[in-house]
Formats: sequence, C-alpha cells, structure tokens
Amino acid sequence: MGTENALMKAAIQVFAQKGYDAATTKDIASLAGANEALIMRYFGGKKGLLESILTRAEELDDDGNTLLRKKNLPKDYTHLDEALEDSISARCDEFRNYSDFMKVAVSRIILDSDVSKIIQAKIYEKAIPEMVQELEKFKKAGEIDSKVDLKSVAFGISSLTFALGFMAQIVYKVPENEIKATIREIVRLMNKGLKPD
Repeated sequence: MGTENALMKAAIQVFAQKGYDAATTKDIASLAGANEALIMRYFGGKKGLLESILTRAEELDDDGNTLLRKKNLPKDYTHLDEALEDSISARCDEFRNYSDFMKVAVSRIILDSDVSKIIQAKIYEKAIPEMVQELEKFKKAGEIDSKVDLKSVAFGISSLTFALGFMAQIVYKVPENEIKATIREIVRLMNKGLKPD
C-alpha cells in the first residue's frame, strides 16, 4: 500500500506540473522512487493511476495524511449553518490547494467518458449519500423541514461547491475573501429556506 500511495502522490505532482498528456509513467515512477512497471501492475497504466487518485483520494499515506484531504460535513455541529459553511469552505479550500491537479482532473473528466463515469459514480454513490446522512441529523433535530428532499439539497450543495471551488476560484480567479462572503450569504439563504415553516 505504501508504494501505491507514493505513486499516486507522485502522479498528482507530475500531472499538475506537466498535464496529463505530457506526463509519463517514467516521470511518475522516478519521483516516487519506484519501478515504472509497478504503475502497470497496481493501476493498469497512467489512466488507471489517474482514476485511482480520483476514487481513492481519501486513503492515508504512510505519514497518516490523506492524498487530497477531503472533508465530509462535520459530525459534531449542532447548527446547520455552521456545518454547511465549514463543509463548503473546506471543499473549496481543497480545490484551491490542488488547483493545478484539479485542472488536469476536470479536463480528463470532460474528455474521457470512462473517467467521467468514475466521478459520476463517486458523487452519486458515495458523496451524495454521505451528505444526505449528515443532513438527516439536522432534519431529525428539527433544523430542516420534514418535507425537504435531502438528496436534492445534497446535490445542490455539491454543485455549488464545484461552481465556487473550481469555476469561481480556479477558472475566474475570484479572490478568496469574495468566495468566503458568497459562501456565508448562500448558507444564510439555504439555512433560512430549509427551516421548518
């Protein structure tokens, strides 16, 4: 597992520096201090390596740090607005911290239907259900109206996060303070709209 994670971490750096097409498995293996043949053995090639990064980003490396530090909705919040603001902000921070890699990943998602299907499955089969589960706690606590469709809310939050985290920050270069102000205002409106009548 250590070598696999080292190769994934190296690939993140090489893909970010050179782009997916220009990156070679030799470059990645060299940076990881591993044999190039291991990329084929563990991942089936460069494409499989990218797919592994996108699907296994939460795995721990040898030092206990995640490859891309994903953060779910906080589990210890008692107020919905705080949980939403922190969760959306944390995800936007990830887009900013890994902006060069995210450009590569998003372009591959657009250009490669196999990669697109993997991300679609990750969002619909993992991220959205996890978010629904967290939102359910606030619904049970009476902070969200019982009639609210939590799956739709979770999908909206996910879409908003991509729009702010990737499009606004990385593509349009909106300053961080404006992103944070936007998050606060959207969370205020969402919180108000989700409250019971």
